[in-house]
Amino acid sequence: MPSTTSSVDSGKPLQSASAIVAGTESGQHLLKIAGYSRTKDVVPTGSDIKSRSFRVGGHSWNIRYYPNGMNSAWSGYISIYLQLDHNVPKGVRAQYTFDLLNHEGKPVPQYTLSSGEVKIFRDHGWGSHGFIKRDELEKSGHVKDDCFTIRCQLTVMKEIQTKDMDVDSATPLPHPPMPAVVVVPPPDLHHHLGSLLKTGEAADVTFEVEGKTFRAHRCVLAARSPVLLAELSSLQATAVVVMRIEDMEAQDFEAFLHYVYTDTLPEMKKGNDAAAMLPDLVAAANRYKMERLRLVCEDKLCELVNARTAAAMLTFAGEHHCNGLKEACLQFLEDPGNLKEVLKANGLEQLSPSVLKDLIAKLVAGLQPSNA
Repeated sequence: MPSTTSSVDSGKPLQSASAIVAGTESGQHLLKIAGYSRTKDVVPTGSDIKSRSFRVGGHSWNIRYYPNGMNSAWSGYISIYLQLDHNVPKGVRAQYTFDLLNHEGKPVPQYTLSSGEVKIFRDHGWGSHGFIKRDELEKSGHVKDDCFTIRCQLTVMKEIQTKDMDVDSATPLPHPPMPAVVVVPPPDLHHHLGSLLKTGEAADVTFEVEGKTFRAHRCVLAARSPVLLAELSSLQATAVVVMRIEDMEAQDFEAFLHYVYTDTLPEMKKGNDAAAMLPDLVAAANRYKMERLRLVCEDKLCELVNARTAAAMLTFAGEHHCNGLKEACLQFLEDPGNLKEVLKANGLEQLSPSVLKDLIAKLVAGLQPSNA
């Protein structure tokens, strides 16, 4: 921003200046795994242990540690992920590094994972399915007294601000630090809206699904989905609007409404329940044009890719334009052992010609010699 000048009686111009500051804040968190063998024996594949919360860049974070891998495709590995503790609709831009530390507290170079700038959400963290292979870790000598430590270094890209500057020094004017006398809790709007859905207080829309009724609020529905906005606007304004949903199961629609009000999915049991519900929620997200819901479900479906589901997931991904899920399935099938298991189950017979073409292209690309 240019400085301003004006004449005064003394003849000396008035000047002012400001600076646009794109700041960052860095911090680190040490996660010590004490009793590694027990975590490996007790926590099943696909389940995690969450670290204590820590704050960097004005946000609260946690680390999710999967001692037996995030899903069956990575059951021989330790998976590690960084997530927000609270909901930030637009996400938080950050860079992170995960290091395995040796006994002297120094990073082990071959077990270091660094990211570029990424956008992190509460329901969509970043990290690695295959941070370290368990048998390699156990043979490495870095586990001592059944303990080892992972360090997370985090840099948060803070909101860009404009500050006043001292014209003579051309540096931002100092602001004396204020003592932290107020602790602001995480946002809780989703709790209030979830309670509103649960009680049905002041509801003015009733959905009928498979003989069950669900009470909701026009203003919330219209704010969340452009399709629902159009459908509700076309209906005559009455005390209570009744809408019948013919192409969803009641439990799926209940989960859909939960997301509409809280921006999160309800708790699901891992395995069959999630595998059955998530594809239906993807279809609902496409129907009601709720892109984030589709991506949340797609991310969770990626965790369920295994020899039994890979072929069906690949077909589903093609039909519903889930490019991330498609890539996860193709990566899974690149492994000869995984492909053999799928072929043994005749899983590839259900694939369409276009999906088979993509799979063959992926496998052929993997056979090309490296230029390195």
